Amino acid sequence: MEPKTELQKNAIAEARRKELETYQRALDIQWLNSRMDDSCIGRHLARIKQEAELEKDFQERTDHAAIVNAKTEKEIALATEIAKQSREEACELLRRHYLREHDPELRELIRKLQAGYVCRDQRQQILHNEYRRLQNKVEENHANRILSDALYSDLEAKEKEDKEMMERKLQYCKELQQQLVNKQREKQCQFEDTLIEKKMLEDVMRTIADEDQRELQQKREQTEKLRKEVETFKQAREAWKQKQKELLVQEERRIEQQGKAASDRSQAIVAERERKLQLKEKLNEKVVAKILIEEESRREREEVIRMLQEQEYLEKGIQEDIAERDKTESTKKQTKEVLTQQMETKQRLEKEQKEREANYRKLMESQISSTEQKEKEDQLKQKEKKRQYCLELQQQIEENARRRMKENELEENRAKHVFDYNKDWSTEVTEERKKIVEEHAPHLLGYLQPGVLGQQDLPAIKSGVQKDPRLAQLDIESMAVSKKPLRFPKCNPQCKVLKHY
Repeated sequence: MEPKTELQKNAIAEARRKELETYQRALDIQWLNSRMDDSCIGRHLARIKQEAELEKDFQERTDHAAIVNAKTEKEIALATEIAKQSREEACELLRRHYLREHDPELRELIRKLQAGYVCRDQRQQILHNEYRRLQNKVEENHANRILSDALYSDLEAKEKEDKEMMERKLQYCKELQQQLVNKQREKQCQFEDTLIEKKMLEDVMRTIADEDQRELQQKREQTEKLRKEVETFKQAREAWKQKQKELLVQEERRIEQQGKAASDRSQAIVAERERKLQLKEKLNEKVVAKILIEEESRREREEVIRMLQEQEYLEKGIQEDIAERDKTESTKKQTKEVLTQQMETKQRLEKEQKEREANYRKLMESQISSTEQKEKEDQLKQKEKKRQYCLELQQQIEENARRRMKENELEENRAKHVFDYNKDWSTEVTEERKKIVEEHAPHLLGYLQPGVLGQQDLPAIKSGVQKDPRLAQLDIESMAVSKKPLRFPKCNPQCKVLKHY
C-alpha cells in the first residue's frame, strides 16, 4: 500500500529507521562474536555497504519530506496573508460605507454627485434623442426622393389606368339603366296586382256590411220585444202593489182594535198597583214607630251605664290616693336609709382613696427615679451615636471626594477620547472625501452644481484625471481659476420636470 500523505511517509521512514537501528545493533553483536572468523568478514562488509545505501536512501527521503513541509508552510503563510489582506479590505470598505452613511457632509456630497450623474445621463439622452431625430429626418428625405422619382416613371401607367376606368364606368352606367328598366317593370306588375287585391277587398267589405245590417235589424227586433215584456211586468207589479196596500190597511184596522182592548186591561192593572202601594205605606209607618220605640229604650240603657261608670271611677280615684300616700311614706323611709348608706360608703371610699394615692405617689417617685436613670443612659447612647455618625459622615465625605475626583478623571478621559475620536473621524472623513472626489468628480466636470467642489479638492481631481487617459487633455488649473467654468447646462426642460416631480 503506497503512502498518501507526507505524515504517512514520515511515519514509515521513522519505522524503517528504527528497524535498521535494531538490525544494526544485532549485526554489531554478531560481528563482535564472530570478528575472529575470517569467513564472516566479507559478508559483514557487504552488509555494511547495504546499510550505508539504506541510510543514504533514508536521508534522501527525509530531505524530500522537509522540502514538502517547507513548501506547505509557505503556502499556509501566503493564504493567511491573503485572507488577512481581504479582511482588511472588507473592513476598510465597511468603514468607508459607515462614514458615508453617518457623516452629513459626505452624504450631501454623494447626493450632489448622484445629481451630477443624473444630469450627465439626461444630457446624453437628450443628445441621443437629437441624433435619432436627425437620422429619422434624413431617412424620411431619402424616402421622399425615391417616391418622387417613381412618380414620374408611372405617368403612362396612370393614363392607361384612367382609360380602363372610363370604360368600366360606361359599362357600369349601362348596367344601371338596365336595372332601372327592370325595376320599373316590376313596379307596374306590382301595381296591377294591387288593383286586383283592392277589388277583392271591396267585395269582402260589402259582404261584411250586409251581414252587419242584418244583425243590427235582429237586435232592434229583440229590443222591441224586450221593451214590451218590461211594460207588461211593470203593470203586473203596480197591480200587486195596490193589492198589498189594501191588505196593509186591513191589518192596521185590526191592530187598532187590539190596542183598544189592551188599554182597557191596563186601567185595571193601575188600580191594583195603587192599592198595593197604600198597603205598603201603612206597613212602613208601623215599622218606623217600632224603630223609634227601640231607640228610646237604648238611650235609657246607655244613660244608666254611664252613671255607673262615673261612680266606679270616683271609687277608684279614692283608692289610688290612699295607695299613693302609703307609697310616698315608704319611699321617704327608703331614701333616708339609702342616703345613710351612701355617706358611710363615701367615707370609706375617701379613706381608701387616700391610701391608694399614697401608694401611687411612692410608685411614681420610684418610676421617676428609674426614668431619670434611663434618660441619662439614653443621653450617653445618643452622644455615642452622634460621635459615630460624625465619624461615618467624615468617611463618607472623604469617599465622595475621592469618587468626584475619579469621576472628574473619567470625564477628562472621556472628553479626551471624544476629542481624539472626533479628530480621527474628521481625518477619515477628509480622506474619504478625497477618495470620492478622485473617483467621481473627474467624470462629472461640467455637470455638478456650483459649490460642490472646493479649492482643497483640486489635488484629488488632478489625481483622478491622471488615472483616466480620456481626461488627460483637460486643463484643471485653468478651469479652476476661470470665472466662467466650462460645464454643460445644469438643467434642461426634462430635468426641470423631473425635479419638480
